[in-house]
Amino acid sequence: MSPTFRADNSSPVREDNVAGRVKRALDSRGLTLFEVSRESRRRYPNEASYWIPHHFYADLASEHFSPRIEQVLAFSVVSGYRLADWLALFGIRLDDAPPLATSLPTERTILLDSEVYDPESWTEWFRSKSIVGPIPAIAPLGQLLESGVPRHLNSLLPGKPSPFLYGKVGRQDAFAFPDLLPGSIVRVDTRRGGTRAGNGDAINPKTFFLVEHSKGLTCCRLHVSRKNRVTLRSTELSYAEVELQLGREARIHGALDLEFRFLERSILPIVPNHLATFWTPRPLPSISGYPELRQLVSLARDRSGLSLREASTRSARIVEAFGDRRYFCTRGTLAAYEATEMPHRQIHKIFSLCVLYSLRFWEVLAAAGIEVKGAERQPIPRDVLGHPAPRKATHSEVDYDRNQFLPHLADEFGEIPFFLRDALAPLTGLSNLSLRDLVWLGGQRVSLHPYLRGAVLAAIHRQSKKPEFAKGKPLWEQPLHLLLLRDGSYQCVGCSLEKNILVVHPFANGFERPVHLRNRVDAEVVGKVVALLRRL
Repeated sequence: MSPTFRADNSSPVREDNVAGRVKRALDSRGLTLFEVSRESRRRYPNEASYWIPHHFYADLASEHFSPRIEQVLAFSVVSGYRLADWLALFGIRLDDAPPLATSLPTERTILLDSEVYDPESWTEWFRSKSIVGPIPAIAPLGQLLESGVPRHLNSLLPGKPSPFLYGKVGRQDAFAFPDLLPGSIVRVDTRRGGTRAGNGDAINPKTFFLVEHSKGLTCCRLHVSRKNRVTLRSTELSYAEVELQLGREARIHGALDLEFRFLERSILPIVPNHLATFWTPRPLPSISGYPELRQLVSLARDRSGLSLREASTRSARIVEAFGDRRYFCTRGTLAAYEATEMPHRQIHKIFSLCVLYSLRFWEVLAAAGIEVKGAERQPIPRDVLGHPAPRKATHSEVDYDRNQFLPHLADEFGEIPFFLRDALAPLTGLSNLSLRDLVWLGGQRVSLHPYLRGAVLAAIHRQSKKPEFAKGKPLWEQPLHLLLLRDGSYQCVGCSLEKNILVVHPFANGFERPVHLRNRVDAEVVGKVVALLRRL
């Protein structure tokens, strides 16, 4: 393909590079770079940061060049295309930020960015297989579902604001350990707050809450000591159990109802001195109004428990993920965000800031005083973005799943956390995660195993077929395996292989005594459980 040159012939614009994608988007609107440059100066006469220079294509040819967010916003306003799509043209896919932030280890409990930035995108979808009889209590999803026609995310997202928040449990504030493991992702139902606690009434002692206090966020049980006063309860570890005044020193964000537990990547908790010894609660900052950027970033870093040095080092993980040095943030860069008003406005730096501190991209722009409402217009055509739309589902295909397993599974979730769809592979350690690797456990309502009680789904490492019981390890560290029994049924159990005999240990699913099964005769090991999704 022959390159296209600008009028001054200084830089080639190929269709397969960033400049080529920008040119295609402008061509689809009947615009040239010269016209956009002129219009950016007309619309923002006193704000040079929004101006698009005539040599912009040549700038894009440099591997070190990162456009300013104001320049991308100017492209969006002039063309009438969405800002998120223009960022994607420049290589910043906002939907990459939440799963990347989710996969990073965290010292402190954090809230996750659960926003879907491109609702116009398509996602792989499924349909129910025909099932004779009732839905099995335990079965691989490959027996219940099959690949269907890709669906538009807009058709799957709820039409109203979500009542759920999502958080990641830190290793330094694991008050709920071992009921919740460091690194677990939890869902928080904001409709179940602390109203009763505020009235001085007792609350369910088994319920876990997400509580904000002056030292950050904590997932824990609560004790109502008196009206408007609660005490943080530690399940097993020696954290200081401090009484907090609701509204002033503590804020209950909601009750936890789901845990995504990743068994292969779990880490041991630690009890830092500042949480082990009695500490005096400080008043929480007011949430009224809109914070300035430096306040927003400073609070987010405090919650994360990261020093500037640690955050800078962590940005190297983002560089590694994309193979692009423009995402690296020095300590000075990160410090400047907390000291001045948006000193670094290059889009790659802002993206890294959102990943490091789990901040929403639009939240950061709003705190920096960058108005984006006028940029939320039409989506850039998918073929211009280089993502042709797949075949659409027919009406019959959409209706195929009525009264079948798929809507039943969707009802178990209440809502599907689509922001995690690209994070499951790195979190589970399964690079090619498929329906064969996921197991339905939701029909097993009663279990003597504390972590299988309430389990809905499991992820299986199918190549791990030699179970061993971990000597001297507590229950939460003991591995679980999926067994296929001779009658065709499945069981999720703790077991070990001893001289070609599978010894199923008691207090696994439905087993009240040790059971000996001949390996590959009475039962076969399907694989090792590496992740669980369970109700709380």
